[in-house]
Amino acid sequence: MESAEIAVLGNGPVAQSLVLALGEYGVSCILVDTRPATAHAPDSSVERTVALALGSRRLLDGLGVRLGDPGAGAIGRVQISQAGVGPRVELSHRLLQAPEKRLGEVWPLPVLSAAIAQTLQERGTIAAQPWGPLQGFSWHPDHVQLRWPGRQVRARLVVLADGGHGHLGPLLGLQRRGWDHNRHALIARVRVASEPQGERCAYEHFLASGPLAFLPVEAPREFSLVWSLYPSQAAALLYANDFVFLQKLNAVRPQGLAAVTEVRNRGFYPLHFQQYLAVPETRVTLLGNAAQTLHPLAGQGYNLGLRDSVTLAALLREILERGEDPGGTGVLQDFQRIRRRDRLEIIAFTEGMNRLFGIDLTPLHLLRAAGLAALQWSPTVKTRLAARLAGLRLPVDSSIPDLDVENAAHARS
Repeated sequence: MESAEIAVLGNGPVAQSLVLALGEYGVSCILVDTRPATAHAPDSSVERTVALALGSRRLLDGLGVRLGDPGAGAIGRVQISQAGVGPRVELSHRLLQAPEKRLGEVWPLPVLSAAIAQTLQERGTIAAQPWGPLQGFSWHPDHVQLRWPGRQVRARLVVLADGGHGHLGPLLGLQRRGWDHNRHALIARVRVASEPQGERCAYEHFLASGPLAFLPVEAPREFSLVWSLYPSQAAALLYANDFVFLQKLNAVRPQGLAAVTEVRNRGFYPLHFQQYLAVPETRVTLLGNAAQTLHPLAGQGYNLGLRDSVTLAALLREILERGEDPGGTGVLQDFQRIRRRDRLEIIAFTEGMNRLFGIDLTPLHLLRAAGLAALQWSPTVKTRLAARLAGLRLPVDSSIPDLDVENAAHARS
């Protein structure tokens, strides 16, 4: 039987970010890739990107991850609008006076994952074990035992960071709540006829079926598309020829964006909200999408998961320095308390915006238009919203000391 202070289940960006943030204490971990050995590699022909908030980029920089210049993938401003002619809200990096001159940036998921994995490899901390799905779990007062065919691991803390793909809720005794949105996200890479004027812009445009997002990517005139559709609509457009697809998309594209002329790398996935909770006494805690699967609206999934990782790592470093139990009830209660407000606010924002703009009634359409107009003419409120979405303004109860230090340094520069 192998032993470790911490067993991390998952090998994606959130799990690897936790190990990086643990620093020298990462040697106390076992990192297990819980994907089935027979799982196919992700389809490279399907668009997969991550919207990285400015605060998250600063955190990754602090962890030593070298992403380089985002180039055309930098988000200088965000436009929020709804179907039909009406007011638009524009959030600009100028509201925050950020020296980076952007609110965030868009990276292909494989590029982000490779950069984090390379940093881990260079530091020689630990290598992921390809043991596949967890087969057994048993709890003891001072440790837990994890079982795979032919292997057993004894750990004092289990961190579930598998992106929610392992379906380990029943096995680990997790509490679940959630609902199906009855929508699919159709994703693709698209090219527009001409580059929008000014800084690169991310568009969040609300339709009756849900949000339609255009995220600027590394190639000029190209965007990563995330289009919320009813399942039947998504299936039809997934297999439609390019002419039909572009015709449907151009009919609903947001104001200010040139006509879409090309599409490639189409794919889709179902949309739902899901949240899992672990009782601290079980020595299990959850990070990222394993804890909460969000609507892709505003692209907050990985950003929330990274803040989970950095916060947990800070708590665990203190515990391990004192030689205390990393799976003790106190530290896991502290983690849940610190992360609760940040998580709840992002969940409320994404779910609330999706539902508010998804009701196709004229009185509500007019009310939303009035709200957008009021927001556009409220610099103070816009600044707070921009800072929150950029990951620079967190609830006091959920503040991250490392992030505060980074922000103070950037504010002085």
